[in-house]
Amino acid sequence: MKKQTAVMETSFWVIGHRVDVLSYLFRFFTLVVPESVRNEVLAPDPRYPQRVYGYQEMFRLLEGQDLISRRNPKQSLPRFHAGEAAALALALQENWWLLINEQRALIFARQQGLKAVTVPEFITYLYQADLLSYRSTLSKLDLLAGNTGPQVMQAARQAVQVLAQQRG
Repeated sequence: MKKQTAVMETSFWVIGHRVDVLSYLFRFFTLVVPESVRNEVLAPDPRYPQRVYGYQEMFRLLEGQDLISRRNPKQSLPRFHAGEAAALALALQENWWLLINEQRALIFARQQGLKAVTVPEFITYLYQADLLSYRSTLSKLDLLAGNTGPQVMQAARQAVQVLAQQRG
């Protein structure tokens, strides 16, 4: 499969890191983030300003190796949070894929005709491609269930079950 250019939103990065699937992204996508997404990912935790989280350190490392590039849209959308609005606007502007895990923004993106992928859908794809085992797939889905809309989770779980049944 040819690598696709994808705009990544903050939620995808943070949740994707939590369930350990970010390293697989680089097989399939060339990643681009707007400045506002970068700022959200790297923002210090106001409760613990000295703390650096693993997803922040990994972002800095990959950005330093030019595996994540920055680009801002010409115009941001007036709705959603800053990172979501900029990522959506850039994906729309360039007709690139969108990596996002926020349900409202996902619905909007799909209504606009964008190819959008959530973390559960990416996990399902990794299982379909035989890069993840069935157990690992279910475990990852369980870990992100509290941070992902129920409709997205239900669709991913059903897709995994269908694939598992097809495999026997």
